[in-house]
Amino acid sequence: MNRGYAGFYKGYYLRSSYEYAYAKYLDHHSIQWSYEDDVYDIGYRIYKPDFFFYNKNGVLNKIVEIKSRNEEEKKRARKALRTIGLLNSLEWELISYEELLQLYKVMPISLNSVITEWINSKDTTVNKVAVGKLNGHYNLKHNEKTKREIGNHTKKLWASDSIAKQKMIEGLRKTGLVQKGKLKKPRETRICQLCKRPFNVIVTAQNKFCSRTCSGNVAIKLATETYVNKRKQVHYRIKQYVIQWSKDNKDLILGTPLNKINSTIKPLTDTIQKQYGVKDYRIISKAVFGEDKGRKELLKFMKSVCDEKVC
Repeated sequence: MNRGYAGFYKGYYLRSSYEYAYAKYLDHHSIQWSYEDDVYDIGYRIYKPDFFFYNKNGVLNKIVEIKSRNEEEKKRARKALRTIGLLNSLEWELISYEELLQLYKVMPISLNSVITEWINSKDTTVNKVAVGKLNGHYNLKHNEKTKREIGNHTKKLWASDSIAKQKMIEGLRKTGLVQKGKLKKPRETRICQLCKRPFNVIVTAQNKFCSRTCSGNVAIKLATETYVNKRKQVHYRIKQYVIQWSKDNKDLILGTPLNKINSTIKPLTDTIQKQYGVKDYRIISKAVFGEDKGRKELLKFMKSVCDEKVC
């Protein structure tokens, strides 16, 4: 399967046949999607996910990245997506050929036919990211007109405040080259704040870690701590709301049998979903008890709050 074909679909410049196949799947099921809407700084790199999904209020709630079958690429992508998800309270998913095969089992057309459709489309071309002989520009030289166009395009990038410019500057920094010249900046030895190993870096660099692995591990740790603390705060607020709602609806709660919990407290769960983005009974139960004890125990707790001695 050639992932090297890129082209336009619905006004978006998709970079692979897998991305096209996923977009076709979403359209078939009438799922609204957007493409490369935002970029995220995750501490050790800048990352731009492929697909973005929003709820009915226009709030972003999920990102999806499409990757080839390369296991190392998928491993790095999962690490980045996990960090983005933790830092921004987003759902995330990584999709490759295997996942697409599963999705297309319920489609009226095959995955292979959609990929072939994309490759043969007049709107696609070989993506420049393809390596070696798979690259459509392999062993070809640019003519003078093309060189001028590339030069003018590069000048526009340098004159803008784009992500592309940030990446070019970052590339120059990593090589130790001054932006307007080839003079090497002085270097120094530092100690990695995580693994404590020495590493060599230019004196003006902000690097605190010896590698992306170390900086990534620290970023994930910080993101996890942030997520856990945020979740604790949300759980505390949910519990307090459950207690107050129970007191405000004492007669309703005390008169509800254990097999009628769904209909009775639906207004409660609807409000919790709207205010805190939580709609699963198991999470509400966990917020109250510290673990999921089920709906009946949740109702028993609410009844105990409404007991005359408590209220």
